[in-house]
Amino acid sequence: MRRAALLATCVWLVAGAAAAEGLDWEVTENPGASAPVLAARNVRDGVLELGDAYFDGGTALFGSFALLASQLCMGASDVLGLVDDNPVTQHVTKGILSKNVAKIALLWHDAGAESLLGSHGLETEHWARGKVAALNPLLSEEDVNEIEGPLPLDPLAFVGEAMIHTDAYQPAAPFVDIGAALVVDVGMRPAASVLRLFQQRATADAVDARAKSFWSRAIEWGW
Repeated sequence: MRRAALLATCVWLVAGAAAAEGLDWEVTENPGASAPVLAARNVRDGVLELGDAYFDGGTALFGSFALLASQLCMGASDVLGLVDDNPVTQHVTKGILSKNVAKIALLWHDAGAESLLGSHGLETEHWARGKVAALNPLLSEEDVNEIEGPLPLDPLAFVGEAMIHTDAYQPAAPFVDIGAALVVDVGMRPAASVLRLFQQRATADAVDARAKSFWSRAIEWGW
């Protein structure tokens, strides 16, 4: 119970720090504006969010294929490691090929993870929460990892001492993310945009929040 309360407090503090930091495209608007102004905002946001869904969907697809490329490179690295990094050859070749392919796998993984977590409204939370949590002396490493989420994986999952780096393989993960992107960016978010165009802002906000939650849970479930 105490651990849950501590985590909740830290997440609240992180959210506050992230909100205070702000992002380049965030704009503060008067919520008490007149009805015509609010109606114009709904039309504007409905159009802009259609474009945002398109770009976020593209980013998600790139991230998914980058993760798939990472897994393929990791597989190649482990196969090469059987030749140049087994108990006999490691004293001669020192895993020169397998270790460098593993580094490429790590780079693809990092690019994919940042693409998935840097979209669909998760940007502020992802970029700020890890730093704040890591600086909190009351949190254990396990607690920090829980706040940071499943991605990106620790670099040792790719380059740590092992013959087969099993932690780097989640074969279904990229396909889960592709499916989630189709549901969110082809279905839910365009529907929310249409609702905004028809001045149903509260319902559109609810659909957007559900889409963000679905995306976040899909990433966690895939990994």
